[in-house]
Amino acid sequence: MKTLSNCYVYLFDGYSDWEPALPMYGISSFTDVNIVTFSLNGKPVTSGGKLLVQPQASLEQALAADIDLLILPGGAPMEQGANTEVLPLIQQLLEKQKTIAAICGATVLLAQHGFLDNIPHTSNHAEVLKQLAPAYKGADFYENSPAVTAPHIITAAGTAMVPFTKAIFQHFDLLQNEKLKFWFGFFDASSTDTEMGATQPFHFFYRRYETNYAGMLELVRTAIKVVYQQAVEAGLEICGSPQWHYHGFDGQPDTVFTLDIGLPVTEVKTVAAPWQCETLPPFKCVSMQHHGSWELLANTYGKLFTGMEMLGLQMNGYTREQYLQYNFEHPEQNITNVQIGII
Repeated sequence: MKTLSNCYVYLFDGYSDWEPALPMYGISSFTDVNIVTFSLNGKPVTSGGKLLVQPQASLEQALAADIDLLILPGGAPMEQGANTEVLPLIQQLLEKQKTIAAICGATVLLAQHGFLDNIPHTSNHAEVLKQLAPAYKGADFYENSPAVTAPHIITAAGTAMVPFTKAIFQHFDLLQNEKLKFWFGFFDASSTDTEMGATQPFHFFYRRYETNYAGMLELVRTAIKVVYQQAVEAGLEICGSPQWHYHGFDGQPDTVFTLDIGLPVTEVKTVAAPWQCETLPPFKCVSMQHHGSWELLANTYGKLFTGMEMLGLQMNGYTREQYLQYNFEHPEQNITNVQIGII
């Protein structure tokens, strides 16, 4: 495992400010890694988004520092041959087998000076890289991927901020940090652990209860049996696992809330009270799969609440639990999808 104690980020006039932002935020918020920004002379720079930024150090100080990771953002100046002053630092770090992470135009800088000639890498486009770096000889090693990790150099396309960030995190095993992994799951489209978005509409057959926490516990293993029986008697075709939908439940034992217990079905039919059958509209939510006993569901809710707080998301008072797999003899085998509605 590669050690990451000090991360330096090179800033220059016109740098693409969004490109290093996600890895910097994740590293600084969820680890004790020291992040230092620096410019050529340590003076303020203006980013491509017109942000006036005061770096913490100069290139001279960076050359004397103990650096494990150097992040090089892109920007038009990189593609136009500027910032060659940073090359001695790049060479120094590679000789020490440290890591360089370059995105967008910064990959052009590396290509222009031979650093990508013999390693797997990517950039914005293979042909564009050839045009911008005439001396580049690494075409046979080019990979048409959002981000590519070689032993000591990570490269990414300018549109691949999330894969770039993930490559950095994976390179240093930072996703072993549960909080960082959870937070990053909201950005990582390939993640199955956390999701944020709108659900799909579906037809739902259910019965509504007004209850409190104690009353809710009495419905476990009993209410859903009746739902199955009534669905069959109503001629409905069941097409999904049982679900409990909570309206206004705050976790307090005496709070009375609305609870809908039911099943997804293939069509909407008129049913007799107290049963209801309707198409539920999409709703925006954050979700996570809980693996294990329902007694530990509070841990999953806690992770979701923490992530929502980090992202400044507000709950809308509506929560769903979808019981994808459950076994009362072996509750450790349970799989429950938790969806918390957000505004």
